[in-house]
Amino acid sequence: MKKYVLYALGCLSFAAFANTNPHLESYTKSVSQTLSKGQRVNFTVNFSLPPADRRHLVTLGFDNNQPSAMDCTISIYNAASQRLHYLDCRPGWGELHFDTPNEYYQNGYRAVISLYNANFSKPSQRFEGNFRFNFGESSSIDNDRLPTWWKKTYEVVGLDAYTDYDGDGFTLMQEYFGNSKPNDAASFPDHDPVIDFDETLTAGTSIYASFGTPVTKWLEITPYNNKKVKSLELIVDTTANARNQSVVAFFYNENNERIYPSYLKYPSGNLSVFFDQPVEVQKLKVELTARHYSSNITARYDAKVNAVFTE
Repeated sequence: MKKYVLYALGCLSFAAFANTNPHLESYTKSVSQTLSKGQRVNFTVNFSLPPADRRHLVTLGFDNNQPSAMDCTISIYNAASQRLHYLDCRPGWGELHFDTPNEYYQNGYRAVISLYNANFSKPSQRFEGNFRFNFGESSSIDNDRLPTWWKKTYEVVGLDAYTDYDGDGFTLMQEYFGNSKPNDAASFPDHDPVIDFDETLTAGTSIYASFGTPVTKWLEITPYNNKKVKSLELIVDTTANARNQSVVAFFYNENNERIYPSYLKYPSGNLSVFFDQPVEVQKLKVELTARHYSSNITARYDAKVNAVFTE
């Protein structure tokens, strides 16, 4: 398995650490930074495309020296600069879990670690912290919704998701979504997990349109497990105060057949639709067309489509 490299700016350094789990690609990221009172520092981490079987960020562990009144957050963005996760790393240590199935990471994804020194009682203070990003294979080896990395880790490959492997009264499904160990009878879910197999996937783009000239862009969304579209939502942000501006979205399947006879339209139209009978697709294709009728303006539209897939 080839290792992939994570890059950072500023004082952020990366080093591969001894991985005790052979089913994960694990990296540690160390931050050592002195911040003046009221100072904010951002560290940008650009992800290269990891191996195809380990593109899912499954856990993120962190520890730090807990400086007084030091704010610490981690944001993860896709290539369209849409924030996918916003995480709090202010506690001294923690382990964050990401539900699966989730979006596979592609080129252009990045994380931003943000520190802010809100302690004005002294000139400065130093932050010392480590961040551990663990990537695994989120596909289902047994077609039961439990990710491959997790079933291999606890050696429960081949067992049904509703098996109580350790006899503690909880199934593999409950143990996974409850963040407990399925092979330890003393390890119980830390909450009563609400298990919902619907998948919400997102794609977006920016469109620049000039006076009277329509501009069209296409998006594609490929579902991982569920293949039926349950609902669609169009979200558009623009700072341009243009006349008669609009963004219209048409939806097709992989054969370029319309799966929704109408369309979603911003700003004066329906922005969402819920299907009474979910429509099966192997790939969802979205045609976005933007226009406006104000001279001397090039309007920017940040358009995003949320698609919910069900079984």
